This record gives sequence, C-alpha cells and structure tokens, in this order.
Amino acid sequence: MQFGLYLKNRGIISAEQLVAALDEQLSRLVPIGQIAIEEGILNAREVFNVLLEQGKFPNERFGDLAIEMRLMTRDDLMWLLMIQADRKHPISEILIRQGVLTERQVATEMAAFRRAQGRMGLDGRKEKAHFAAQSPQIEPAPGRRRRHRHECINRLSDAIAAV
Repeated sequence: MQFGLYLKNRGIISAEQLVAALDEQLSRLVPIGQIAIEEGILNAREVFNVLLEQGKFPNERFGDLAIEMRLMTRDDLMWLLMIQADRKHPISEILIRQGVLTERQVATEMAAFRRAQGRMGLDGRKEKAHFAAQSPQIEPAPGRRRRHRHECINRLSDAIAAV
C-alpha cells in the first residue's frame, strides 16, 4: 500500500487532499524526453521528432512512440522510467509543502505505516538492502553507459527473481 493511500484510509487526510498531492507529484515529474537527453539515449532533435509524432497521436506515450520510431529500446525506456521514479517527489514532502501535514505528523504516521507494513509482511527493507548491495557504486564513463544500463537492468531482474 502506498503511504498516501494509507493516510487517506486512516482518515489523516481527505480524498481531495490526496488527489491534490498526487496531482502535484505528477506535475513535477521530469519528462522522459529530458531524462533521455541527460542520459545520452536521445538527442534534442530526436526528442523533438517524437514530440511532433506525439502531437499527431496525443494518447500515445512518449516512450512507446520513441520505441516504435526505433530511437530507443524497451530496456532504454525501463532505465529512463527507473530514473524518473527515483526523482519523484515523495508524497510526504508534498503534503508538508501544501500545509496538509506537519513534519512531526509525517514522521509519526510514517513510523506507524512502516510498522503496519511489517505486520502485513510487506516490509521492503530487506529488498532495499538486497538491491543496494547489487547496485554498482561508481558511474560508468559516458561511452559505457548503454552497456552499464543493461548490466543494471539484468542485475535488477535477477534480484527481483531471487526475492
């Protein structure tokens, strides 16, 4: 269960407050095209071309179009989505910024949330420690990024399969 939903189910925040926080979280996501440029997967011209194509097909997602246009692979997209997820602003920070909760309330509720997850057998600390041990500690040289990305994806897949 997600922390925001936990807060709503416990009556700590309303459904409207949760939706407002999720809207802000979504609006702050770094676009996949921008991350693709930063990671050297696409250049600005290629991103522009995908965006032009997306204008013709507004219901198609950027990554799916880029794959269809043979500008990136599915593995590239998975890598970019992982980076995007890592950059997502935590719902707790947004609720504090919006004045819905105080830092103290978030700390108290987060502790209760983690205890509840542990009771349900959904405690992710072991998995996080496993993934941290599996992940490389140094950034590869720019020329090795693609191979490094595939190695990371393979390690993550192996780690997930082991869990």
